[in-house]
Amino acid sequence: MSEGKARGARRFAALLDWSGTTIGAPDQWPTALQVTWDLALACPLPMALFVGDDHVLLYNDAFAEQLGDRHPHAFGRPASEVVPEVWGGSHLGALFDATMADDRSFLDEGTELRASGDLADDTPILGHFLRTGSPVHDEDGRVIALLHIAVETSSSLDRARTVTGLATALAVAVTVDDVCKVVLRESVSAFGALSVGICLPSPGPGGWRMARRHRIEDLSPDEERLPLIWSEVPEDLADVVSRSLDHGEPYVSDGAELVAVPLRARSTDAAVVVFRESTPLPRDVVAVLSAFTDLVGEALGRAVAYDAERSTAELLQRTLLPPSLPQSDEISIAARYEPVSEGTVAGGDFYDSFFLPDGRLALVIGDVVGRGVMAATVMGQVRAAVRGAAMTDPRPESVMTSLDRVVWDLDALWPASMPLGSTRARPGMAFGGELFVTMLYGTVSPETGVVEVASAGHPVPVLLSGRAARDDGHPRVRLVDMAVGPPLGLSGHRPTHRQLLEVGDMLVIYTDGLIERRDETLDAGEERLLAALADVPPSSPRSVAQLVMEAMVPESGQEDDCAVLTVGRSPVGHRRAAIVVPPMPESVKAARDWAREQLDLWTVDEADQYTIVTGISELITNAVLHAGTESHLTLDLDTGVVAVTVADSGNRGEPLLTGGETMAVRGRGLSLVRAVSDAFGAHRTSAGTTVWFEVEVALADAGVDAGIGVGDRH
Repeated sequence: MSEGKARGARRFAALLDWSGTTIGAPDQWPTALQVTWDLALACPLPMALFVGDDHVLLYNDAFAEQLGDRHPHAFGRPASEVVPEVWGGSHLGALFDATMADDRSFLDEGTELRASGDLADDTPILGHFLRTGSPVHDEDGRVIALLHIAVETSSSLDRARTVTGLATALAVAVTVDDVCKVVLRESVSAFGALSVGICLPSPGPGGWRMARRHRIEDLSPDEERLPLIWSEVPEDLADVVSRSLDHGEPYVSDGAELVAVPLRARSTDAAVVVFRESTPLPRDVVAVLSAFTDLVGEALGRAVAYDAERSTAELLQRTLLPPSLPQSDEISIAARYEPVSEGTVAGGDFYDSFFLPDGRLALVIGDVVGRGVMAATVMGQVRAAVRGAAMTDPRPESVMTSLDRVVWDLDALWPASMPLGSTRARPGMAFGGELFVTMLYGTVSPETGVVEVASAGHPVPVLLSGRAARDDGHPRVRLVDMAVGPPLGLSGHRPTHRQLLEVGDMLVIYTDGLIERRDETLDAGEERLLAALADVPPSSPRSVAQLVMEAMVPESGQEDDCAVLTVGRSPVGHRRAAIVVPPMPESVKAARDWAREQLDLWTVDEADQYTIVTGISELITNAVLHAGTESHLTLDLDTGVVAVTVADSGNRGEPLLTGGETMAVRGRGLSLVRAVSDAFGAHRTSAGTTVWFEVEVALADAGVDAGIGVGDRH
């Protein structure tokens, strides 16, 4: 600050050479002007006097702050010379002229002051102000000056806009995680915070857990989509949060560097904790708090109820699905299931795979029409019946015939008060003939690759051809040319189709929720699927299932449940190794050492080993910190790719750290794995969470270990 600024307006006025102005020295002014000037100097609000026809500008210390670098040179000069960019271009000069000429006062609330009179969107905005102007009269009643008060309201307006943005964002925030992300993002600007934390009840010793966001934190879209990382709240801060909730009002520390805002949701208590610079809390912030707490409390209560219902529905759905799928050296199988995006009900989509007594693998995918507990329960019964029928006679036509009888019985025995489809079912009719189940069932021989499959009203699979099949003239992607019979429960013939899976080939089997859209035909959905698979590089069944889901499910979410089952025939040289990792910090190093030993045996290049071991270290660390249960670490070498899978039985949806700085660990480990790998994915099952990644590798003895599949990568 310059010497003139430091002395203040009163001392600066005393030292000014008034002879250089058009209004003369203060002792020559009319009494009313002297009194008004003394009032302005003593007032803490930004006040200025515009004196005479030239509007000579005099102002107090608060107004000098608004002028910035124009002070002190602006003092005693005509306003048109001090702020020419707004005086002539906007209505400011004309307004002041009219006020003095007409001897009337004015009040402008929320005025947007731009750099010129042009109100185009690209005209720079200097700020938003609340402004008043009052004429000053001499002894004869003539207007000799205008007393002007200008209070900048830009920060208040920004906070008000933040509340509006908060309301808009919370309207589409469904889960607790969604609501908390919105609150953290909007609170940083609403309260001018260095960082903001949101606190929810925790089973930990402190009773509270907190997710935090810093003002300097710039998250990528991928990081924004990751679940929040929660840490236990220190005891002193937990006391502040509890005290604010007990009193039902915000807690503000002495220097206002800490503000705790209690939130009363319908079914849970929560709080927002604001970390600020040690400055007085602006009054408009206090005004914003009421609207803020009402909006967030309502949204959080709604989200808690939604999460509870959805967790129950998803648990039911996923418990009825297999926690893992069988694998062999010759056949690899993977699956993905995505529930419907809206609502909290379970669905009827299901998949399964299991070894038959003769060594073949059974493949099952199906869909019970409808949603809710009933559809999921029927789905579980049908899936169990498939296993029973297949163990007796695994031929597709035999299994389908057995399931017809199961569906007939379910249709007759299910309570009539719980219709599955439309409301047309009447008492005594049970499902009223509306129990509708589609299914695709088949078997695959690991030794020969022969698949025998039949469809009961279910979409036909897609075949991804490997290098050998393409060399024989087969297209990269095609629908399997097979007949489709009637759904289960309806009499009819369902022919068995015989298909040979060559080395490198893959079957993609799915439910209709993957391709159905309200605004298009099923044929159009099939074309979208074929186009998406044509762009998928040759890879493992796991990564293909992930990529298909990412490509086919819209960003807004799908309209129905969908499941994908991918089955690939592995090349010669497929290797697998697995260990169980205890939930202890020292397990991370043990897992790295074990992985290096396996990769050495497989002659994986040193640089690729480093990438793989780095990813393993991050995933095992996450499992130890977040899940708290033992993890199953699996390595697969298949088609020149090493696939790493870490499966735990914990809840990764709400990871909880003990101590440590949230900002330092927020999703960075998973982001690193995604960055260094060639494919990455994560999904939940009834058993817990599975995270995996793949790395294309170079082998010292590629011809032996990767077999003919190595060239299939290109």
